[in-house]
Amino acid sequence: MQNNDNAAPFNPESLMAERLGKVPFSGIRKVFDKVKELEAAGRDVIHWQIGRPDFDTPAHIKEAAIESLRKGEVHYAPNLGTPALRKAIGNRTTIDTGVKVNGETQSIVMAGANEGIMVSMLAFINPGDEVIIANPNWHHYKSCVSLAGGIPVEVDAKESNGFVLDPKDVEAKIGPRTKMLCITSPGNPTGAVQSAESLRELADIAKRHNLLVLSDEIYARIYYGKTPVSPSIYSVPGMAERTIIINGFSKTYSMDGWRLGWTVASEQLTRALLKVRQYTTVCVNTFIQAGAALALSADQACVDEMLGQFAARRRILLEGFKAIPGLKIAEPLGAFYLFPNISAFSPNSSELADYLLSEHGIATVAGSVFGSAGEGHIRIAYSCSTDECARGVDRLAEALAAFKARG
Repeated sequence: MQNNDNAAPFNPESLMAERLGKVPFSGIRKVFDKVKELEAAGRDVIHWQIGRPDFDTPAHIKEAAIESLRKGEVHYAPNLGTPALRKAIGNRTTIDTGVKVNGETQSIVMAGANEGIMVSMLAFINPGDEVIIANPNWHHYKSCVSLAGGIPVEVDAKESNGFVLDPKDVEAKIGPRTKMLCITSPGNPTGAVQSAESLRELADIAKRHNLLVLSDEIYARIYYGKTPVSPSIYSVPGMAERTIIINGFSKTYSMDGWRLGWTVASEQLTRALLKVRQYTTVCVNTFIQAGAALALSADQACVDEMLGQFAARRRILLEGFKAIPGLKIAEPLGAFYLFPNISAFSPNSSELADYLLSEHGIATVAGSVFGSAGEGHIRIAYSCSTDECARGVDRLAEALAAFKARG
């Protein structure tokens, strides 16, 4: 028997891929852990940290999934997704964008929108390719780009410009290795919505520089503008061939725990995505796809009702925040987030967010989690009841006054 007494101690860190050094653990998850700790100790917490609806999934959607399970639809689904769901995705996207989409050949059902983003990066980004993303933005984008070997190139979405991307700033960051432009509209953490005009300008840039566009439209129907959905770059003539739409069920139908999303792209781009997707999660649970297909194809009154609730909460928070001295607040047109400027109280958003949670039981997310341009802000998700929103406004006013009095 070989003597291993002199073998070096096992060091798992020495075996980890270098790419892991480019991605952090989620700053949002740290807030969730702290909230659980406080509530376990009996503290009352205002839940402004959770980026998901607080409603139950509509009953007709759940019943469709249950009925599919009862029928024994428990085996593998096609890699692309069930034909019924893909057809529904195509019909829904056609309605929302005004562009005819064949869902059976142009869509893939994913295990959440995040898988669609990761698969897109793996399918199209080579080591050293650059991907333009907004700053601030949902922090997963930078990590997905980095894990694929790409280089995230951030463009500041300035507060003075309503946190939307300025096409001139985007073009200034384009170099010889730029391959993709990521657009998140409505945005997370800001709720900002790119106007149709700005999307046309961004489309011109994408065509001029031969870029792919990843258009994250997960919040497109949580929109407080004059149309049922926010503008999409996919609708701009000539953009359907170079755009990948990312969408899903989590926000619009309160199905975040179902882990269901989709991509829509040209048939050629979809085939490239499928090459990667068949080696990731393979397929989504078959029976839940029956519920998802009904979600998209049935009457959409449940979506309208949810949007009405969000709009009421939004009004409460906007009116309340405007009355708090020193707090600056924009009025975004989408999603269920507000991104108040707290720089009058502290230049360090992490410090203030920790204080609000630890001392006053107000759970928010520091703006710095979403990029350097998010510093000086906190993200507030109004995914809680109107009563909790109203209580939160009063508590926040007291907390900020107390923080400022500390000097």
